[in-house]
Amino acid sequence: GEVDVLRTSDGEAVYRRCSSGEHHHHLVCRVCGKAVEVEGPAVEKWAEAIAAEHGYVNVAHTVEIFGTCAECSAG
Repeated sequence: GEVDVLRTSDGEAVYRRCSSGEHHHHLVCRVCGKAVEVEGPAVEKWAEAIAAEHGYVNVAHTVEIFGTCAECSAG
């Protein structure tokens, strides 16, 4: 539970250590790979509503948001 895996567009597995053992999502820089742990209460509500609408239970999800971090976009 201390390590998370991210699949790159090439299918490579990239591992990262998460500081939180709680459910969270990641904001990932496309340039340097820096990942920031973020919470997403709106995403949680949306996932629960979609699952319930279709009669699903015991649902899990992951969310990765990709962009360019401030350091990489500055230079």
